[in-house]
Amino acid sequence: MHRLPLGWLAIIIIIVAVTLGALLFLDTQPLVEKDPAITAQEHAWARHWIATNRLRLRGSQSGELITVVLTERETNLLANELLNRLGQGRASLRLDDGRAHLATSLALPWNPLGGFINLELTLVEDGHLPKIETARLAGLPIPGALVQTLADRALTAVESTELLQRVELNDDQIRIAYEWRPDLLERISSGFVAETDLPNLLRYQDYLTRQVARGPRRQPLQLADLLAHLLAKAGAQPPSADPIAENRALILTLAAYVNGRTIREPADSATSAKPRHPRPVLLRGRRDLSQHFMTSAALAIQGDDTLSGIMGWYKEMSDAKGGSGFSFADMAANRAGIRLARLATADRESARRVQGIAEQGLTEEDFMPTLDGLPEGIDQRTFAANFGGTNHGDYQRLIVHIDRRIETRRLFREP
Repeated sequence: MHRLPLGWLAIIIIIVAVTLGALLFLDTQPLVEKDPAITAQEHAWARHWIATNRLRLRGSQSGELITVVLTERETNLLANELLNRLGQGRASLRLDDGRAHLATSLALPWNPLGGFINLELTLVEDGHLPKIETARLAGLPIPGALVQTLADRALTAVESTELLQRVELNDDQIRIAYEWRPDLLERISSGFVAETDLPNLLRYQDYLTRQVARGPRRQPLQLADLLAHLLAKAGAQPPSADPIAENRALILTLAAYVNGRTIREPADSATSAKPRHPRPVLLRGRRDLSQHFMTSAALAIQGDDTLSGIMGWYKEMSDAKGGSGFSFADMAANRAGIRLARLATADRESARRVQGIAEQGLTEEDFMPTLDGLPEGIDQRTFAANFGGTNHGDYQRLIVHIDRRIETRRLFREP
C-alpha cells in the first residue's frame, strides 16, 4: 500500500495533523462527515484499484514512468480508503483548475478527549509540484511560518527524490506522473533528513550493514547488540566529532533498520546493494518491542517527547479498537526509547556517558524494563471498564510504575 502514489500524501496528512493537533487545539466535531453517498460498489472499486496497482508496481521496471489520472470522486474514494487503513480519519478533496482544497478529520482512537484534529489545506500549482497556499487547523489559521516549515519539509522530501515528475490540478481531475523505484519509500524518508545529517546517517548505516553481515544469516538480531556496536562506534570518533550528532545519527539509522527500511541518498539513481528486507531485530524476544523502542527514540530526537508519546499512545489505542489490543508492554518500550533519546542527546556530557557505558558492554537489561505483570491484549471495552481513560488513576499508576522500572535500568540511573 505504501507504494501507491497517493500513499505518501495520506501519511503526510496524518503526521502533520497529529503533530499540529498536539501543539494546538482539537475540535469537538469532525470537519469532514462520513459521506453517506459512497456505495458498496465504490468501496469495492477503491479496494480493487489499490490491489491492482500494487500488483502492477511489483511488475514494473525500476525507472519506468507511470502516470495516474483520477477524477475528483475517485481521488476522494482512494484518499478515504487509505486514511481508513492508516488511521481513523476522513478526507474531502475539491479540485479546481490549478488548485485543490483538501479537508481532513482525524479522530483520536475512541475520542477519549471528545475531540478531532481538523485540517484544511489549499494547494496551488507551482511548477511541477504544488505548494501549500493556506492552512487552517481546528478552524483556526495556522501561523504562516509554522505551516510553511512543515509543508516545505514534506514537499522537499518528495521533490529531492527526483521521482515525482509532475502533479497537475485540473477541474475535476488530478494527474500524477512519477518515476517508479522499488525503494520509493526509502528515498522519500531519506528526503526528510536534513542535508547536513545525511552523511552521518549513511556512515552509521555502513557500520550497521557490516556488523549484520558478520553474524549468522537468517537468524534474528538482538537490539542490544546493535545498539552497543553503534554507540561504541560513536564513542570511537575523533574528539572533534559532536557526540550529540553522532548519537542522533545512529538512533535514526537503527530506527529505520528495525522497521525494515534503509537510509540512502535521495537523488542516488543506483540500485541499492543493501538488503531490501533487513533481518528481524528483537527486544525481550519480540520484534514489535524493538520497533516501538527505536521508533519512539527517533521521534523524540526529531520532534520532542510529547510527540513521540502521543504517537505511541495513538498506536496502542488503535490496536485496542481493532488490532492486537492495548499493550502496556509496548508502552514500556515506547517510554524507554524516549528516555534513551533524551539521555543520548541532552548535552555533550550525557551523550559521551551513554557511549562510554556501551563501550563497556550493553545488554537489554541495561535499558529495557522487565515486562512482568504488564497487561497486554486489552480490547476497547476492557480498557474502558478497567482504566476509563488516560487520566484515570489506575492508568496513571501503571505508567508511573513503568517509569520507575525504567529508572532502575543501569543506563538511566543518575551518575
